[in-house]
Amino acid sequence: MRKTVRSPIFYPALAILLATPMAIADEPSSVLPRNYRSWTHVSSMVVTDGEHGMYGFHNVYANPPAVARLQESRPRAYPDGATFVVSVYEVMTKDGLTSAGAKRRDVLQYKDAKATATGGWRFAAFDVSGRRIAIDPAACFGCHAAAKDADYVFATFTR
Repeated sequence: MRKTVRSPIFYPALAILLATPMAIADEPSSVLPRNYRSWTHVSSMVVTDGEHGMYGFHNVYANPPAVARLQESRPRAYPDGATFVVSVYEVMTKDGLTSAGAKRRDVLQYKDAKATATGGWRFAAFDVSGRRIAIDPAACFGCHAAAKDADYVFATFTR
């Protein structure tokens, strides 16, 4: 009969390994912040191309660390934890006025220097009930690469 000898660090290492998926699920970019509507509304914009992945009327909210850097001139670098939430709505045009219609989704951009493949940002999307939607972060970053001089952030602070 063969006897298995385990290192004294085997079980603690196994516990850490098993806990890792839970840690990933609890990272800030995995949930939509409950209070984001109380953050600073920094801008609105409309993507009018119905074929574009981000089509819609956008309201952009930023948490305090993001607002502080957003007000600086370019180039700027955001600190870890800086977060933007973009609420995306249908585009409504009636009687010459364009406004937000029904909500489509919320998207999140969260600064995390460990996310090196996406310029130090994590991206997430949530349906109208707040459930996470599967997205391709590389595709998000591919678009945001155009804003490299603003640390990959499209938002501007509307004064």
